[in-house]
Amino acid sequence: MPLLNTERSRRPFAILCAGLVWIFAANSLPASANDSPSINLTGTIGLNIIPTARMDKEGTIRIGTSTTDPYLYNFLGFQVAKPLYVNVRQTSEISSLLDSADRLYPSLDFKLQLMEENAKRPALVIGANSAFGHKRTSSEYIALSKRKGNFDFTGGLAWGRFAGRGHIKNPFSVVSSHFEKDRDFNSDTPQSIDGWLTGEEASFFGGIEYFTPMKGLSLKADYAAFDYGSETTTNAGFNEAQPWSVGLNYKPWKPLDLSVGVIGGEKLIARLSLQDNISKWPGRSSAKVEPPELLYPREDYQGSHKAVLNLKTYQSTPQQVGHTARQVANQSSATNENIEIALNHKGLKGPTLQLIRRDLEEAVLNNHGSVEEIWHDVNFLPNKTPFFRLKNYFKNKEHKNKIKRFILDNRISLSEEDSTILYRSSALVEIENMLPLGFKLGTTPRINLADNLDNISSFRTVNANPTRSNEDSFAANRFSIDKLYASWLYSVRKDVHVKFSAGYLEEMFGGFGGEILYRPFGKTFAIGAESWNVKRRDPDVTLALQTIGDERFTGHLNLFYELPNKNTTLFAKVGQYLDEDFGGTFGIKNNFKNGTSLEGFLTATDQRDPDIFGNKTHLYGGVKVTLPFGNVPYVPAGSEFRVTTAPFARDSGQILDAPDKLYELTEPIAYRHLSQNWPDLLR
Repeated sequence: MPLLNTERSRRPFAILCAGLVWIFAANSLPASANDSPSINLTGTIGLNIIPTARMDKEGTIRIGTSTTDPYLYNFLGFQVAKPLYVNVRQTSEISSLLDSADRLYPSLDFKLQLMEENAKRPALVIGANSAFGHKRTSSEYIALSKRKGNFDFTGGLAWGRFAGRGHIKNPFSVVSSHFEKDRDFNSDTPQSIDGWLTGEEASFFGGIEYFTPMKGLSLKADYAAFDYGSETTTNAGFNEAQPWSVGLNYKPWKPLDLSVGVIGGEKLIARLSLQDNISKWPGRSSAKVEPPELLYPREDYQGSHKAVLNLKTYQSTPQQVGHTARQVANQSSATNENIEIALNHKGLKGPTLQLIRRDLEEAVLNNHGSVEEIWHDVNFLPNKTPFFRLKNYFKNKEHKNKIKRFILDNRISLSEEDSTILYRSSALVEIENMLPLGFKLGTTPRINLADNLDNISSFRTVNANPTRSNEDSFAANRFSIDKLYASWLYSVRKDVHVKFSAGYLEEMFGGFGGEILYRPFGKTFAIGAESWNVKRRDPDVTLALQTIGDERFTGHLNLFYELPNKNTTLFAKVGQYLDEDFGGTFGIKNNFKNGTSLEGFLTATDQRDPDIFGNKTHLYGGVKVTLPFGNVPYVPAGSEFRVTTAPFARDSGQILDAPDKLYELTEPIAYRHLSQNWPDLLR
């Protein structure tokens, strides 16, 4: 479809650019903390229509809805990490707000910050609307934003739907003729990386936001060269609006964001969104435990200055070390100046921490020392704990058969072309029993609380040998056994850990397999591998305790990288997935001090799931939020409320949800956890 290049109006753009050049060249005042960024029509941080280079505080989650002729937008936004914002969106083409949608256009948007603003330079981002999803709303952009007093200026260059005015020839066409090809916005072929930055021409955009003296109120104006060719082609009565908009944005309450405006003087826009930051979540994952008293003056007891600490999973390791160190000091000889504590977790060995006793006494009793001084003097020694000591097994309360945690699991999808919103909610209870020699038994009953998947098989094709496309059959069972397995965990040598598991490994598959992980202490990387031989479980059998079909092999090479001085991990997987398709997964996970976490991932494989338009997509992605509520009375520490947004009932790109993932099990004995949580030592 040709771009709308007729009757271009370059004068508003020229005036706007002249103003932006002046602003970017001038020094500016830093943005006020009260002037938090607002979002545009499609849910991305921006003005009325266009995106800006602004980002939320990491951990921010946003949900909202907006409308303008002829669309209704529903979206979920996540500031997964400081430089990355992800927006999951469902665009409905409607005749009026009271009518059902004529068409649905799912989208996954993202924005990546390349440069933060300072006194002399603007903030810089790259991003894409409908980076993965339907082409109808797809566009890519580069945006810069600069603040001066109460004014925030933005300018940028866009491709795709934002390139409707064609101000310049596509600059990437000099790199390859691939970028010159036009994209058909009416096509039902999914948008993919191959379509990014394509089109014969690109267009500039810009705008301004003014933060008024009235708290929470700002004025927005922008210029966006939007391409309305798809709308005018499919709807003869559709009138194309002029490429400018003005609007009001109001935050009467910090979590509530309202906006109204007009596009081109004729099309109204309205938006409502709710947002908050999960770092403020009150439910912590570990219980408050008072430290034992440190006795002084020293008593000359004959106890050992060494101890083996079998860690509790949902309590800070430094806090447990601090409590154990006091107990050891109280029971050891008065002449012992060192305290050695060997760390074990679920059969895996961590380092032995050697602390100076005098440092601990000065900090606890005299308030003369600090946790930083204690950390500076700590020595990390090899863990020489025997593989198995029977007396420790019976003394360790962690080895008792017990309820580990409750999980309220919620899944939602805005990424469907055949349904506006799909959801599923379940309650799970994790029970485990640690046995001698590193063995563990685990079971997880599941109660399916609610879902709307009952009709999914009526409008989708379920494969004869499905992977997850028959998820509605599992959701129909009110009660089932999610996991029932046995595992063996062992640290082969320093920094090398292995796991073998067998049984019903997750809701839809049973079998056996294992994992190995090399996670060097004090380094920011880890590398591992896993392989599994599994069969599908039968949802029509009581508790799904029977496997059917042929055996399948799935295995991956796993890579992890910890961002320095942050609790953020980049991860990647390469290998064969459950549908025996080959590909890779890339993701990022951000853990916060209060026990919450935010994770995003994207998978691409060589096998494609069909969509309702007869096309296929080889991409699968989503975002997962974890909120602990272990501080609720009578609820086990570590209990979680999970929300995952990802497409339902897909077969390609599916990973086995095996129990006892080694990277997570080694986190309490890792250098990162010890260093970042070391202030807990004296609590």
